Amino acid sequence: LGFLKTPRGAGFQFAGADIDDPKTLGEGAGIGLRKEDTDLKAKIDAAIAGMLKDGTYRKLEKKYFAFDVYGG
Repeated sequence: LGFLKTPRGAGFQFAGADIDDPKTLGEGAGIGLRKEDTDLKAKIDAAIAGMLKDGTYRKLEKKYFAFDVYGG
């Protein structure tokens, strides 16, 4: 990923295999919130929608991840 490809990432590596168990982890990525945090959820949803619309999300995803985090 991004950090590992930089000079600061020299000497670091992943330990073990990727964890990919849909039965345990579900599909995709997630953020844990309390059910009563509806205002916070709405703000997060709006922020992500804005980032998807203006291209910021893809720019950050490309920089930090080697896969499609959003699944789109």
